Amino acid sequence: MVIFDFDQTLVDTSSVEKFRSTKNWGAVMAQASSLPVYGGITELLAELDGAGHTLAIVTKSPDMVPRAFIRAHNWPIKIVVGHHQVRVKKPNPEGLLLAMSKANVTPNTTYHVGDHSQDTEASRRAGVVALGSAWGCSDISDLVKSKPDRLFHTVDELGAFLKSAAVSIS
Repeated sequence: MVIFDFDQTLVDTSSVEKFRSTKNWGAVMAQASSLPVYGGITELLAELDGAGHTLAIVTKSPDMVPRAFIRAHNWPIKIVVGHHQVRVKKPNPEGLLLAMSKANVTPNTTYHVGDHSQDTEASRRAGVVALGSAWGCSDISDLVKSKPDRLFHTVDELGAFLKSAAVSIS
């Protein structure tokens, strides 16, 4: 299983950060169709799905935002855990554990891709492999300090790694 963070990992949401920080989700949704997906993401998701891998999104945002992208881009993601589905947000591992439970997988077959030190911490606490996504970060120092198991600067690097690790992901 591969679990992705949403903001700054799959989609560049930096232009709506002011709305996200004030929980103005209506304003976020009003601009959602203009938010850019990082190059290669849609193709990577299709390749992973085509190879039979379970894909999920776990985000601190409401699930309506990533669900809109799943519909608009026909992403093969069936499991989405947003902040309304958990009692405690990342870095608590509750969202990751819930996604794994829905997929009926174990931590030793799960990768978590995220752009923030809280993603790395949640991965550690859930017992999954922490993969850092630096392509959406303006400052990667906190992500580097969190010491993810692997750090990727491009979507292509992540894709190559996940394809090479395909034997162990489900």
